[in-house]
Amino acid sequence: MNEFQIGTEAVAGGHLGWIRKVHRATNEILKDRSGEPIVFATQDAAKAAAGEAMVAYLNTPMLRNGARVEAISKAEAFFKAKTAGAAAVAGNMA
Repeated sequence: MNEFQIGTEAVAGGHLGWIRKVHRATNEILKDRSGEPIVFATQDAAKAAAGEAMVAYLNTPMLRNGARVEAISKAEAFFKAKTAGAAAVAGNMA
């Protein structure tokens, strides 16, 4: 169950595309900018759009607690370097 998936669902007038993210238990229907579900004319079109939506999701910057991981990693590296430098100075004074 904990896996990425894409798929389609037949509805009146066409097909919906959906994606499922690892951390979610439900399918997310593809929607337009106004929040309405997009009804595709064919199953292939719906599945292609779902694939594109999944790739777009996977290529977004990784987040941790609302902050970019890369920014936090740079900050942690900066402060660890300062701490290590301070420890070395303290060791030389002893």
